[in-house]
Amino acid sequence: MSMTNNQTGRLPPQSLLQQRYIIIEQIGRGGMGAVYAATDTRIAHRRVAIKEMSQARFSPQELAEATTRFQQEAAMLGALSHPNLPRIYDAFSEQGRSYLVMDLIEGKTLHQLLKEAHGQPLAVVQVLLYARQLCDVLSYLHQRTPPIIFRDIKPTNIMIVPTGQIYLIDFGIARFFKEGQQQDTILLGSPGYAPPEQHGIAQTSPRSDIYGLGATLHHCLTGRDPSRASDSFSFPPIRRFNPQVPSELDKLIQRMVAHDDQERPANALEVQQALMQISQQAAEHTSQFQANSLQFAPTQYIPPQPGPLSGQSSASNAPTNPIVPQQPSLSISTSTASASPALTKAMPTSHSPWSSGFLALFLLLSLLIVGGCIYTFNFICASAHIVEAGLSILLVLSIIGAGVIAKSRLTRGIMFISGLAALATGYAFTMLAQPDLAVIKFTDPSALCTVNSLPDEQFLTLLSTVGLGIVGLASLYWLTRSLSQASWIILCILFGGAILCTLARVFIPDEVAGHILLLIALIMLIQGNLISAKLEQSQRKGLLLALKP
Repeated sequence: MSMTNNQTGRLPPQSLLQQRYIIIEQIGRGGMGAVYAATDTRIAHRRVAIKEMSQARFSPQELAEATTRFQQEAAMLGALSHPNLPRIYDAFSEQGRSYLVMDLIEGKTLHQLLKEAHGQPLAVVQVLLYARQLCDVLSYLHQRTPPIIFRDIKPTNIMIVPTGQIYLIDFGIARFFKEGQQQDTILLGSPGYAPPEQHGIAQTSPRSDIYGLGATLHHCLTGRDPSRASDSFSFPPIRRFNPQVPSELDKLIQRMVAHDDQERPANALEVQQALMQISQQAAEHTSQFQANSLQFAPTQYIPPQPGPLSGQSSASNAPTNPIVPQQPSLSISTSTASASPALTKAMPTSHSPWSSGFLALFLLLSLLIVGGCIYTFNFICASAHIVEAGLSILLVLSIIGAGVIAKSRLTRGIMFISGLAALATGYAFTMLAQPDLAVIKFTDPSALCTVNSLPDEQFLTLLSTVGLGIVGLASLYWLTRSLSQASWIILCILFGGAILCTLARVFIPDEVAGHILLLIALIMLIQGNLISAKLEQSQRKGLLLALKP
């Protein structure tokens, strides 16, 4: 079917370009033109994206400038080959319009992900994954001769596919760096992401892209859109919005968005190296990367087929520029079915702690604790104090385990306080259990304290209650960590329930009911600390895998 529609951005399905590309549908449209999904009939019906430059509502001067930028994008991308850049297969003009044929990269833009987050920051692990890839592609561009300055790093120009791989798209205002030039002749860029020098103060340089990257990372980690801020050059400290962000990462991004370009990191490689150092500490400040929460269409891997990449058309007004692809094409189908097994393996795992093995072990341990309590009451000694003392020892061990797994000083400090309180509680219960231990046949009487040497019973009861309360309050720290909703609710029930049981113990005069409440509080705290330790371990494991080169 021949193309008969002369309206820019209005190519109907089945329109034919260059006697080769069949339009499937329009997948994007903006002020500079439209983007279509199409089929390349010459190469195994490969799916491609075709970018069409709009000519409507342009003055002759604006049209000439837009055409120049469009041709520059084609020439620039045609000479590049990088995993985080789309490949250009063809460039041509037809019926007075310019077209660019490139990889069909159908996923989600970073802007879409931020919009779906409803103003909330993205997980630090997720942002670090994107940041490292962006540094890699910027380093590649800046090391070209002459260096290529992208000049428009922002969330809408970053595409993300299901594997977590990013693509830098839209080279419409990219330019070559000209040594010695005082300032750019054309002032372009996006408010909030473009550095001061891009507004006519000086010539843009590789450090200008560092600024755009810093502004983008600031948006991702705070949820604050700089383009909507009253001062588009103001970037408050990130930890003011998101305390989960490591202070080193916050300081790095503040350097990246410095007004003076000389105060920014010298190049993208320096930023990438700093991110690698920070990544080893980030597990203490982030949640795991929930890659499965990104609802993408399934990916299909289509290897390139031999054959010509472009050809001359009698309808073209300009010669076709063939570009040989350097690597296989990655295209994404429009099906809404679940991802293929190959894609599932490629995606980063979230390392949820709620595996079948951990659940089985957790339930078994819970049964052993409850069963041990029942056995002690019925066959050893009907003493609640003995059982409470034994559970206190298990509580101390669970806190020590969580403290060992944790790496941050803050977490270990809180675990240390919690452990001291648990030891005090265990001491109180052990002293209160001395009279009951005396009646057990296998207990050495000489190892027991005499009744006269025991501390005051009222003091010991108060010490056990206060100690248990401190453990419960300190354990609430785990709720401030970045957790999934299910994990947060479970820990909230366990730690909150333990605190409520401890408080209720104070106001309930019945001794039997009081002991039951203390036993429930101890069991809840033990379970909560075990789950917290497992969550901490899973977060660290997820981070190390996600950041693995």
